[in-house]
Amino acid sequence: MDLNERIEALCEAAISERVFPGCSVAYVRQGQTAELGFGRLTYDATSQKVHSQTLYDVASITKSVPTGSMMLKLVEARRIGLDDKVIDYLPELQNDHRELILIRHLLTYTVTFELEGGVAALARKHPNAVIEQLMRVPLVSTPGTGYWYTNGPAILMGMIIERVYGRPLDEAAQDELFIPLGMMRTTFEPSSLEAAEIAPSEISAGEQILGRVHDESAWAITKSGGRSGAAGLFSTASDLLRYSQMLLGQGGLDGVRIFNPETIKLMHTDQLSELPDRAGLGWELLPARLRGTKAGEQTFGKTGFTGCVMMLEPEMQAALVHLSNATYPKRPDSREPINAFRRELADLVFGG
Repeated sequence: MDLNERIEALCEAAISERVFPGCSVAYVRQGQTAELGFGRLTYDATSQKVHSQTLYDVASITKSVPTGSMMLKLVEARRIGLDDKVIDYLPELQNDHRELILIRHLLTYTVTFELEGGVAALARKHPNAVIEQLMRVPLVSTPGTGYWYTNGPAILMGMIIERVYGRPLDEAAQDELFIPLGMMRTTFEPSSLEAAEIAPSEISAGEQILGRVHDESAWAITKSGGRSGAAGLFSTASDLLRYSQMLLGQGGLDGVRIFNPETIKLMHTDQLSELPDRAGLGWELLPARLRGTKAGEQTFGKTGFTGCVMMLEPEMQAALVHLSNATYPKRPDSREPINAFRRELADLVFGG
C-alpha cells in the first residue's frame, strides 16, 4: 500500500474503534502534499462526510496559532521584548511575583498560577471570574523555575496582543497571519458557516456543542465579550497545512513573509536547558509519546484537547496536521487512544 492507503487504513480502524467519528489529515513531506478526509461529522450514518475543508474546533492549537505566533511577531518587530515585564502591559496583574514575570515566561509556560481546579472551575462560577482571578491569584513557584502547561499564560498573552495592537486578538490574527496566507476558513467565529460544514465537539447537558468553543474558560471569556488566547480557533486541515508550510519555509510561503528565519528557529529550539522539561518559544517540543519513533527531537507543534494536532519536523522538511472530534459525543476517560493514534500516524508520515 502507498502512504495514503496506509493512512486511510489507520483512520478507518480508529473510526471503527470509536476513537473519533471522522477526521481530516493533511501532510507535506519530500515536497509532496496530500489532503484527506475520513468518516463523518458524527457517528450518525446520515451526517456529513468529512473532507479537508471540514471545520474543527482546534482547542489548544490556538495557543500557538495564533497566540504564540502573534507574540513572536511583536517580539520580531521589537514592539515587545522577551525580557519585558508582563506588568508593563498588564499593570493590573497583582501577586507576590508580579515584578518577576517576563514575556518569555508566558511563551515557555514557566509561570504557573495557583488555581484550584484550573481556569475551567472558575469559568463555571461566572464568565468574568477567569480574568478577575488570574489577575490576583498567587503563583505556584518563582517564574522560570518550572514548566507547567496551563491556560493561564496563553490567556495573558491574548490580552497583551490586544493591547499592543489596539484591536481584538481575532482581528489582528486575521490581518497579520490568516489573510496573508490565504487561510480563508480559519476563524474564531464559525457561525457564518452552515452547521453541516462544522464538526460538533461534544454533547454536554443534552446540548450539542457546535460552532462555539468547547473549552470552558474560553467560552466564558467569549461570553464576557473577549477572546481567549488559549482556545477558540476553528480551522481546517488544509489551512493549517499552509501554516505549517510557511513555518517549514523559514517564515515565508508563496512570496509572503510572515516571520524571519531566526524567529522560526526559536520555535523549535529548547528554551529550558536548565529544567528537565523542553519547550520552544510559543510551541511545544513534542515528546515521543506524541510524535512517535520516526520524528526527531526538534519536532515541534501543538495538540488540542478535542483531538487535533500539528507536528513539524524541520530536519525532514515534513509536517502533519490531524483534526478530529475525539471528544464526541463525550470526552473519553483516557487520552491514550487518541495519543496512540497520533503516534502511529506520525510514524507513517515521518517514516520516510
